[in-house]
Amino acid sequence: MDELELVAPQRTVTVTFSLEPVYNFVSILLLLEEAERTSGFSEWAEQTAARMSPERRYTHQLLLEGLSTWGYLEGVSWPSVPVWLDDLSARDPFAMRDRVVEGLSAKARGVLGDGSSSLPTPAQLLADRTAYLSIVEQLICYKGKKKTFDTSLYEKVHVLLNDPPGMKELLVAHLRAMWDEVVSPEWERNLPMLQESIAAFESLDYGGKSTAEIISWVVGREAPAKWQEWQAEVDHLIFIPSAHIGPYLMLIEHDDKRGRIIFGARIPEGTAIRSPALSRSELLMRLSALVDDTRLRIVELLAREGELGAREIMAHLGLSQSSASRHLRQLSATGYLIERRHEGAKCYRLNRDRIDDTLDALKGFL
Repeated sequence: MDELELVAPQRTVTVTFSLEPVYNFVSILLLLEEAERTSGFSEWAEQTAARMSPERRYTHQLLLEGLSTWGYLEGVSWPSVPVWLDDLSARDPFAMRDRVVEGLSAKARGVLGDGSSSLPTPAQLLADRTAYLSIVEQLICYKGKKKTFDTSLYEKVHVLLNDPPGMKELLVAHLRAMWDEVVSPEWERNLPMLQESIAAFESLDYGGKSTAEIISWVVGREAPAKWQEWQAEVDHLIFIPSAHIGPYLMLIEHDDKRGRIIFGARIPEGTAIRSPALSRSELLMRLSALVDDTRLRIVELLAREGELGAREIMAHLGLSQSSASRHLRQLSATGYLIERRHEGAKCYRLNRDRIDDTLDALKGFL
């Protein structure tokens, strides 16, 4: 008797494109905090980060690294940043504080926990500064995300967590100042371009495509491998074009099988819509990845040698680990390098199709 093979039907995914001004705003704040360590963001983001005063930079780092700003969005599509800030102003500061500490405790259980009860509770994290600092340091240094831990910064965060009214006042005041004085004018300037990007994507038909195919079509490259498990469960994709994220992607997961993906605003293939501003923006993003001596040397090396591991690239070019990581990350995000893992180490090879595609895009633009 022949065996029967049961094939599950392809998952139906709802696709939405949205400006999401509040998510865009918070993502810009994170880019400004990350700009010192990561290259490839928009010129405006890099210049704005460089112009921040030491006092504002410290407050920005204190709040962005120490408090979970994403948690205050709650998966809601806020109509504007001022509406969201007014909502924050009306919230109970103790409930806001508890959300941060409970989120930290849950993350510690998920990342560091092994089912044991040895991890401190939210109440213990608030009462014991040493326990709080230990947990945060372990989470920050988990899998080598950062080499150093700023103890004094998180000591200040712990003080704020034990002073909810002061924490809320500082958070709301900083967010308002960043919106009113820094981000709002830039948001208005880029709004027409973002709307053009949304209109272009909304003109396409996504029926019959898998989640991975939809993501690849929209963002212009394959989704990160670490998204595979999430992709299998999500049933609603909300894509948010950004004028400043460059070649990178930002994923905000939600408990109800929705996910927001922030990506660099662009015009997709297969649409009749044309936008000189978006074409210029995407071309600038691609070319800026090559306008650097170190990154060009990496491309040249891989063109000559084929696939190399990260440590081999560092040895050939005399690069530090932090420098190599920053440049390789940008080249990979822009699509010029194909990355894979071999025996636990990252290996890279040149994506010649992407090089050719960029040259064709430049010819088409001119």
